Amino acid sequence: MIRGVCFDLDGTLLRDDHMDDVLVRVAAGVSERHGLTSADVDAVHRRAWSEQWDEIGEQWMLGRVPTDVVMAGVWRRALSQFDVDDLEAAAREAYELQWRIETTSWSLYPEALDVLAECRRRGIRTSIITNGPSDLQRAKLDAVDLTGRFDAILVSGEVGAQKPDPAIFDAAVEGMGVEASEALHIGDNQHADVGGARASGLTAVWIDRRGAEQDCDPHHIVTDLRGLVELLG
Repeated sequence: MIRGVCFDLDGTLLRDDHMDDVLVRVAAGVSERHGLTSADVDAVHRRAWSEQWDEIGEQWMLGRVPTDVVMAGVWRRALSQFDVDDLEAAAREAYELQWRIETTSWSLYPEALDVLAECRRRGIRTSIITNGPSDLQRAKLDAVDLTGRFDAILVSGEVGAQKPDPAIFDAAVEGMGVEASEALHIGDNQHADVGGARASGLTAVWIDRRGAEQDCDPHHIVTDLRGLVELLG
């Protein structure tokens, strides 16, 4: 019998299909500010982000580097490819623009609150397990009014472990006051969510909203959160 449900955040409860639009809008603003071509700024910024992620992405996820340092660093790396005045100030300004645009773009999938309410109605305890720095993930939770809706919230940047590490799943199960065998985890990442849940003894549910190629072994597959309610019986 399932007595506790762990939810992934990004791509499961919180929409994750907004970032391309965010980055295009930020590139447009930065290019206008410095007299550059928007497409060039966008391409260089995406490349800089990939390079920065390879260097310090894991440290950021574990809360060892602040988000503003990471994001301003990406813009510093990107804008160093152009002739801009005062690189440090330009990078900070670009980061602040990105933060303003991104934080106003966060939204939940339409069925999310109804499913959480149904879990509560059935007496099922709930938690969030999310990989990310505390400042960013907590800002998301506050922005979409999720902070007070769970029995436990586990953020990798606070726990010091990230999915698929069993330590963060163990902490969620303990926070809900249930056994791993009584808990279900639902998420969209096949390695972090499905693999991590299975390795930790939880029922693993893969939420596949986009018809992705399957490369994991979940106990169940759903296409949106309403499928979770059906699994709970």
